[in-house]
Amino acid sequence: MGERFSIHQLLYSASGSGASKAEAARTDEYTGVMEAIRASIVENYANELFMALYEEGKEKKLRQLITRHITGAHLKATGIESIAQLSDMIYDDMAGFGPVTPYLKDPDVEEININGFDKIYVCYPDRKIRIDRHFASPEECAETVRRMARNGGIILDGSKPFGDSFIARGIRMSGVVPPCVDSAIGAIASIRKQKPSVVTREKILEWNTATAEELDFLTLCINCGVSVAFVGDTGSGKTSDLNLLVDSVSGSRRKFVIEDTREAFFDSLDHDAVFMLTKEQSPPVTMQDGLRLALRFDPDIIVPSEMRGAEAYTAVEAGRTGHTIVSTLHAGSALSAYDRILTMCLQSGTTLSESRLLANIVEALPVIVYKSRLPDNSRKFMEIFEATGVQDGKVVGEYIFNFEVSGHERDKDGEVIRTNGAHRQVGRISEKLARRMLTRGADSAQLAPYVR
Repeated sequence: MGERFSIHQLLYSASGSGASKAEAARTDEYTGVMEAIRASIVENYANELFMALYEEGKEKKLRQLITRHITGAHLKATGIESIAQLSDMIYDDMAGFGPVTPYLKDPDVEEININGFDKIYVCYPDRKIRIDRHFASPEECAETVRRMARNGGIILDGSKPFGDSFIARGIRMSGVVPPCVDSAIGAIASIRKQKPSVVTREKILEWNTATAEELDFLTLCINCGVSVAFVGDTGSGKTSDLNLLVDSVSGSRRKFVIEDTREAFFDSLDHDAVFMLTKEQSPPVTMQDGLRLALRFDPDIIVPSEMRGAEAYTAVEAGRTGHTIVSTLHAGSALSAYDRILTMCLQSGTTLSESRLLANIVEALPVIVYKSRLPDNSRKFMEIFEATGVQDGKVVGEYIFNFEVSGHERDKDGEVIRTNGAHRQVGRISEKLARRMLTRGADSAQLAPYVR
């Protein structure tokens, strides 16, 4: 069949190209058309707009209202040949989140960075691009960022100009509005999307992010009561790996998950799993509050999605009293993670000495996985490290697995297009850890590849 006939498209095509000088004069840049339609709808169709935004089927009604207004006013935007495209763009600006809306829906997009009203960058797994579209004004940019934050119950205004929130399940955002941003810029925001349906064991192996031996070892650790922390920089994929490995744990173990935003999607968790969210609004409920509450639910595995501050001390104490902790934090290597956790624990106000506290951290979190994004945008498990003790104020232990970089391939402009290297098992777990895992359910055959 041919393309469906549309009287609206016919009228749109005629606008600005022909019928009259009056109609031709209405051809404009997109921002001018959008502002004209927005102002006219608000002024002349306020009741219809209200009903379109709040009634069932609101999207369809508002789109129809926009289309009717485009054709009725003989408007046409330069460079946009389809009335459907123009209607979609205006809808995104009025009821969605402006120029970032289609990228929020794109399953391949991992991150969106708003660096100002006219500077928007979109990150894919293998590239980062600056998009052509932008907000019509700094004011529109700031209002859109505020609206994003409100989706997660966070109000950004003069008294609280920055904060973390979420737009929808699995899409978290951090935003800053004036006066902490120049009003000429509008606002800044970082939007990060989780893609748990894509990150599977098979995909991790296909991407060479990790080996089967590494994944099997980490799953065995968690199943046998050994706490594991995933560390790395922003965008390295720590949370996705945490989700995958906790999801692979035996369903008979009771799990208590604490998140700042709802983003940990466990595909096959048993019905005995418990999920809890923190909140910033007064009175706040912090990650530390969630950890303390979790202990009352008698969980086998506690999953604080990210450790950022004083809650690390509570996590360490829980790990030392028989609970399995699986969490993430920002750090530049497996070893430096212990110093980072020490700093966070000191924020709790504990009177323990640093040496005693560091020994407690090693006891509670013996296995650290460091993951990094390499210059070719691939992600790798760079280090899997077992801490065995503290000597002269420093954590000591052994690397069990490493990814060893052998070199880089570059394009004609000198940009890295491929990082070469290999995952290697470079060490064995300690006798102490092996005994602990045997006691908690591992058998000799499972441990054989990892013991001395």
